[in-house]
Amino acid sequence: MRIKTQTITIALAAFFAAACTRPAEVRLPGLFSDHAVIQRGGDVKIWGDSKPHATVKVEWRGHSYTAKAGSDGRWQVSVPSGEAGGPFMLKAGDKTVEDIMVGDVYLCSGQSNMELPVRRCLDVVADEIKNFSDRDIRYMAIPYSYDFHGPLEELPPSRWEVLDSDSTALEWSALCYFTARSLHDKTGVPVGMVRPAVGGSPIEAWMREEILPEHARQTLAPLKDDSFRDSLRRASAQVYSEWWETFSKQPAQREKWSKADLFSRSWATDSSGKNWYGGHLFRRHLTLDAKQAGADAILHLGAIVDADSVFVNGHSAGTTSYRYPPRNYSIPKEMLKTGDNLIEIHLYSFGVDSEARFIPGKRYSLETAGGEISLLDGWEHSHSVRMPARRKEIFLQYMPSGLYNGMIAPLLKYSFDGVIWYQGESNEGNAAQYGELLESMISDWREQFGDSELPFYIVELASYLHSESKGPEHGWNRVQAEQRRTAGKMRGTVLVPNSDLGEWNDIHPQDKKTLGERTAAAIIKNNKTKTR
Repeated sequence: MRIKTQTITIALAAFFAAACTRPAEVRLPGLFSDHAVIQRGGDVKIWGDSKPHATVKVEWRGHSYTAKAGSDGRWQVSVPSGEAGGPFMLKAGDKTVEDIMVGDVYLCSGQSNMELPVRRCLDVVADEIKNFSDRDIRYMAIPYSYDFHGPLEELPPSRWEVLDSDSTALEWSALCYFTARSLHDKTGVPVGMVRPAVGGSPIEAWMREEILPEHARQTLAPLKDDSFRDSLRRASAQVYSEWWETFSKQPAQREKWSKADLFSRSWATDSSGKNWYGGHLFRRHLTLDAKQAGADAILHLGAIVDADSVFVNGHSAGTTSYRYPPRNYSIPKEMLKTGDNLIEIHLYSFGVDSEARFIPGKRYSLETAGGEISLLDGWEHSHSVRMPARRKEIFLQYMPSGLYNGMIAPLLKYSFDGVIWYQGESNEGNAAQYGELLESMISDWREQFGDSELPFYIVELASYLHSESKGPEHGWNRVQAEQRRTAGKMRGTVLVPNSDLGEWNDIHPQDKKTLGERTAAAIIKNNKTKTR
């Protein structure tokens, strides 16, 4: 009996000893996932969740560190990142993160011109990305996330990507892509780009509640009520669906076909000159020879306000639901035929701040194996379904503080070499206050990130010559002036010139390569004045 008792005691001791040496179960944020880039040359924070009061062992670059989880299970440890290089491995409890590079990391925020993917710029940069890869360049796109109750602790599920092919690059922010390439080319240091950006967002959405101006606080206050916010969300979704439902039930008023100049205003109105919102039909015949019809083609239809569905010989070629993307539809050879071919455009005009139109100065052609065929003329038009102008949607992600809480606050512990800020288009209406808002946001972000020297690279708005943008007092020009004033006034802020890269007919200019090179040059020049 004594022998059995001894055996059991020894076995239990061995079990508990093994349990005590077993790594703690931990959960790491997406920032610490395979292929991450960690900022070089200083102490960085590593954090995560575990069981309450658990001891978490962290291993990094040949050294071990210990963190103690609190009663909420959260733990954090500070480690020296070391010099640039890699790949390295990070171990935290029972988790292992591989292929980590140490280099320079940039927070790239703003609205649609920061978000604009490489694929939207292919008319200009296609040859630049062809067959290019570089595993020292990494990218993380932060999914949309907003909250009005306060700062969130965690990002939505996010992951790092490696620039390992030209196809990978297509969905990256074009500005991030070309900035990173230029930086790495000139410094040889690995580069990580973290992109929290939301198209159409005003600066107030990126500001902490405590620093909002009074009018923005008044807007924010009712949004803290979940039921009120949900009612707005449902009402906004209903605006879109109701318009299309009504549209689909209306009988087509098909008038006889008449010759149409795509860039004339005449077809966009009725006989009395009133705007025709709803449906417009366009058609064009073209003759293809055997070579032109015998291979895949690309149909270029510039840009269209507001939406469109396109058909080639009765087959759907593609659809676009809003005004900004270039219409470049891939046409498989099976859709084409030798001889007569018919292209049809169903154009949908919503009447929200605009009238139906084709944007001039864009590419309108059929690109075939046998050459490019111009589609600038030869069109016929007919009115289809007439609709009232659609009510404006409410975009909650544009409301004050929401994006700061959801997409910036969870990044505050991470270390960055600087912030690249490309925003201002949506503040054209309150341009006079933009400089003050920008100053306040920069100062607050520096405080929240715990880095009073955090550089800000302010990307100047590209000139956009819509009909109203004339004179220094116009909102667009005023925002540009406020950007320049802020960069000249605030320590550690740098203006990246961009006004000359604008396109008169496109709010999203495609030459992000030149802009990326300028941004990289600004960073390198600024870093020469700093001591790491």
